[in-house]
Amino acid sequence: MPSTRRQFLAGSLGVTAALATAGCIDDSPGTESESPTDSPQGSPSETETPPPESAERSVGGDTVAVTDIVAEKAVSYESLMGAGGVVAPEGRQFVVASVRSDAELEMDQFSLQAGGEPWAAVDPGEHGARNYSVADHEGGVVGEPAASGDGSKRYVAFELDSPLSAADPRIVLERGGESGEWALPDATQETLAASSPSFERDSLSVPDSVQQGEPLEVELTATNTSDTDGRFLAAVYWPTRLIADDDESHLIESSVAAGESTTASLSLDTEYTTDTSRTVTLRVEGHVDAEREVAFEARTATPE
Repeated sequence: MPSTRRQFLAGSLGVTAALATAGCIDDSPGTESESPTDSPQGSPSETETPPPESAERSVGGDTVAVTDIVAEKAVSYESLMGAGGVVAPEGRQFVVASVRSDAELEMDQFSLQAGGEPWAAVDPGEHGARNYSVADHEGGVVGEPAASGDGSKRYVAFELDSPLSAADPRIVLERGGESGEWALPDATQETLAASSPSFERDSLSVPDSVQQGEPLEVELTATNTSDTDGRFLAAVYWPTRLIADDDESHLIESSVAAGESTTASLSLDTEYTTDTSRTVTLRVEGHVDAEREVAFEARTATPE
């Protein structure tokens, strides 16, 4: 499937349909992304299940539903006008939930209360103008314009200490002099209280040079150095300056047992990297960070 971001840029810039074969954030190591079925500018799925009544609260005169509350030690995100990426700060973790309401909600109206301490809502990630998905929760963060055809669908996220074991953790919405609360599921609380995995990069294999149009073969190996099984997340960034100023990202994701290693192979499109021969930087961000410089040889212009 073509990436949402590539489709958006191709349409706005009049790029040929061949562009649609490349990915933005890939869903699995070494494969191109299967983007959400609906484009951020598209209509919501006709088969989407409405939130259960048990998740609905009347707050400030409007109905608000908070569902699919999860805890993640690291999160991936996607942006409308940017590459997206991975956020994996050491000693931190995230709680993310879907929010459905026809009301105009603001991010600062939400908090996560745990052990008597409030945690403010955040929107993880900085590569891109506006996020439309965090930890597979779509629609854009509460308080921002709709990022999908369904204007009632949003997400809310919180960044907390990790591990965190606290009594009565819950998401709280305060609005119009009223408040609504949603308790965190038992499984989410267990994840919050668990230790985070830690990873070290073993190797990063990248060619010293590449010609425009040739695939750039990348291989990354990392080891889970902790005593905790966990999910490895990293984003590999490669420039696409012929259609955008920023770098495009490709997601590496793998479940790795404690003490075990994971290897991911990517084949990156170089057709739209740049139109001049120069040194280009490949970056890795997430559970491991790295940079490699690659000598890029642009295609010689064809005489008219």
